[in-house]
Amino acid sequence: MSAVDLGSTYTAEWKTRPESAMLTAEVTRPDGTTGTATVDHATGKAQIPATMAGRWRITWGTDTGMVYTDIFDVWPTDPRFIISIDDALAGLNAGRASDQYIDDLRLYIAAATPVIEDITGPILLSTVTMTAAGGGSSVLLDWAARSVTQVSVDGVTVADWYVEHGILYAGTRQQLGTFPVGTLVATVQLGADSVPPNVRLAARELVRHWVQIGKQNAGGSGVRSDPTDEVFTPSGFAVPRRVVELCTPHQQIGGFA
Repeated sequence: MSAVDLGSTYTAEWKTRPESAMLTAEVTRPDGTTGTATVDHATGKAQIPATMAGRWRITWGTDTGMVYTDIFDVWPTDPRFIISIDDALAGLNAGRASDQYIDDLRLYIAAATPVIEDITGPILLSTVTMTAAGGGSSVLLDWAARSVTQVSVDGVTVADWYVEHGILYAGTRQQLGTFPVGTLVATVQLGADSVPPNVRLAARELVRHWVQIGKQNAGGSGVRSDPTDEVFTPSGFAVPRRVVELCTPHQQIGGFA
């Protein structure tokens, strides 16, 4: 297991440790501060409280001077899974999957989210900030903007503004104004309230494809990917044509090869 949930305990193990050595474990949290580890010298394992999302590092040491370094990841509170684990298992017909298989499957699901959104645009709800130059009467928003919740210029909140057809205007609909000169920052919400059924099926198909050419293709046998049945998303991801076809009703970005 290379990723655990925030708030759980990660069990690290030095499998190639020297026999009978006294072990130390130095833990570095994602922000660079020092974490804690409870080391069991007999088993070569350490229990590490996963108190922060992100990439952790553990550096093992021994009384003989040997050093061994490894990493693990802690999922954020919202891993941004575009489909559920049950959805992915159903697509793989893997109702009797092992705990390790399911744990690995979460990585495939998380990886599928940005690939699907490269086709459809933002699907999962998220809040971002957009920066532009002030001093004018309007600012063109990101095409995928769902709503704007706050506008400021150089840190000072702008009271009067409105959005129409993807454009942020200063003032009101009755009286157009001008934004102050400076750096304009708009807090924008992207995404939708739900994932459309066709997009869910596209994500299931993508996860199934990845698993079958990866995990289920170990040892040189199994499903082979047909290059002629793949297309490239705008950012260059190679995906099965069927995935793009399923996303077509919500495809908002051009540029497919």
